[in-house]
Amino acid sequence: MPAHLRPTSVPVPAKRLPSRRAVLALPSVLAGLSPIAGRAQDGASRPITLVVPFPAGSVTDNVTRAVAQQLQEILGQTVVVDNRPGAQGTLAAAHVARSQPDGQTLLMGSSVMFVARSLIRNLPYDPVESFTPVSGIGSTSMMFMVPAASPLMSLADLSARARRTDAPLNVGFGSPTGQVVLALFATASGTQPTGVSYRGIPQAMSDLVGGHIEVAIVDLGTGIGQARAGRARPLAVSAAVRSPLAPEVPTLQEGFATAEMSLETIIAVLGPARMPAPVVARLDEAIRTALARTALQERFAALSTAVLPLSSGALDTRIRSDNARWEAMIREAGIQPE
Repeated sequence: MPAHLRPTSVPVPAKRLPSRRAVLALPSVLAGLSPIAGRAQDGASRPITLVVPFPAGSVTDNVTRAVAQQLQEILGQTVVVDNRPGAQGTLAAAHVARSQPDGQTLLMGSSVMFVARSLIRNLPYDPVESFTPVSGIGSTSMMFMVPAASPLMSLADLSARARRTDAPLNVGFGSPTGQVVLALFATASGTQPTGVSYRGIPQAMSDLVGGHIEVAIVDLGTGIGQARAGRARPLAVSAAVRSPLAPEVPTLQEGFATAEMSLETIIAVLGPARMPAPVVARLDEAIRTALARTALQERFAALSTAVLPLSSGALDTRIRSDNARWEAMIREAGIQPE
């Protein structure tokens, strides 16, 4: 396995072993700890694994590592990040769905993974019923990017280029969300661009900068980072309103006012189905404690990802509402399961 895909852990600093007196005094010390720390002994002998469905360097990977570091401090146990990219994120999801529902193996999922049955035939799990919602983490949108030297300067230019019949417009994407956004664009513009699927967004971005594709659909954080570095330019975002991080970039909705074009994806922690309620509650509380920390909020801002602290119950409601909306948009866009 390549080094960059191996599971990695956030190390816990070594501590000096306590004296016998300190050990004897431990029960009275624990009595004053927070409920999260007080329950840390439940399953703390084993590490928690956060399974990421995308490769290292993706926004989900970076968000996960930032959350893992905070969770390790809050829970007092090792948190491992395990990258399992491939098959539009469904390899990682299937792995977690098959895992024991003990809270030790968790998925960093996204909105579109909950509607995977509309995209992939013979899915080995149910995108909703096979998982236990644990906690919401963040949200982001997608960006249409072109190389810095591209002659395409607007959505109108992009639509005109897609209508050319002498050469197909190759558009790369590295996530299911990108596939859906491309289909929405194709339907609204009446064009048929050629979609090029990558294992992850970093690979799609690399081919865009290298001149192998004309357009890439990437997450907001990746797009803004590449734009600031001068390697690529954004043409549009899929959010309902312009991003305050890139207010000069129009939304897809502005270019296609009569179509349903706004699309954002949430990043959330899920476990296998039938996780015990106390385990879910402990993890949910720890995650929302982490999201309230200034250090993590600043890291999310640097990744152009909005903090979205949803409780387990609120996340369940959001997943089910997003599921209905996304599946309707997928049908409208004419996407067929592959």
